[in-house]
Amino acid sequence: MSSLNTLVKDMRKGWTGYLFIAPGYLAFIVFMLAPILFAISLSFYKASFNLSARKFVGFAQYLQLSHDPVFKQALVNTIEYTLIIVPATVLISLLIALLIDPMGTRIQAFFRGAFYLPGVAGGVVLSVVYLWIFNPTYGLFNYLLGLVGIKPVLWLATSPASFLAVCGVVLTFTIGQPIILFLAGLAGIPQDILDASTVDGANAWQKAIFIRLPLLRPVLLFVLATQTINVFQLWEVIYMLTGGGPYNTSTSLVFLIFQTAFLSSNYGKASAIGVVLMAIILVFTLVQLRLWKENDF
Repeated sequence: MSSLNTLVKDMRKGWTGYLFIAPGYLAFIVFMLAPILFAISLSFYKASFNLSARKFVGFAQYLQLSHDPVFKQALVNTIEYTLIIVPATVLISLLIALLIDPMGTRIQAFFRGAFYLPGVAGGVVLSVVYLWIFNPTYGLFNYLLGLVGIKPVLWLATSPASFLAVCGVVLTFTIGQPIILFLAGLAGIPQDILDASTVDGANAWQKAIFIRLPLLRPVLLFVLATQTINVFQLWEVIYMLTGGGPYNTSTSLVFLIFQTAFLSSNYGKASAIGVVLMAIILVFTLVQLRLWKENDF
């Protein structure tokens, strides 16, 4: 009882601090926690635009998803997007960061801005640009292929060209942030360690593999986690470029949620897909926390 009274007294003493953090918690509850709980509850109902007429169906939505070929295709596509885009983003951004790191401050600032700018523009703006680049009649890619005698390719209307096109566009605006993070991590490596390795005869390749990479492990895990979560939520590029086609070969889970909720007005099924996606992301996050040990910091 005394400990409880002490806790209450401490809370009363720090009431001004709680006032400062209250807006952040309130925004989290209103815009994050409440919608998540509502989506979970809605997944157990068959609901259309008129939510007042929803009907409780229990786990029927989830059982329906287990037999839905479109959902299975979207799930496989999302996993394939993750397995292709995330490793490519990490490897490319890490390689670029290692190349930029020895350069001067001004040159580093130029490359940081150059690679980060597509991320500021966003996927929608870049998709509009790539709609012209991928155009089968007057697009840049087919023009370059024609110069070497290759027939035009229907980049956005055939499989697997449409899938690879989405991957390529996403790569263009996702490598900027990891490059900046890797450069910050490289800047935090003590110079005396690198100098000692130079004295021991280590070359640039050996320094990168045996010194820089192990010391970049916390940053690497963070980039890997955030990029995977971002790719799992991929949909705007698919919406702008392929519309999920052809025959759902480029559909992702989030794009399927958009189609199910706003085109088919099946909010219960869309919520069930969202809950499944949230569970997948949660499992991945728990795995990352397992790998993210305290001695990495």
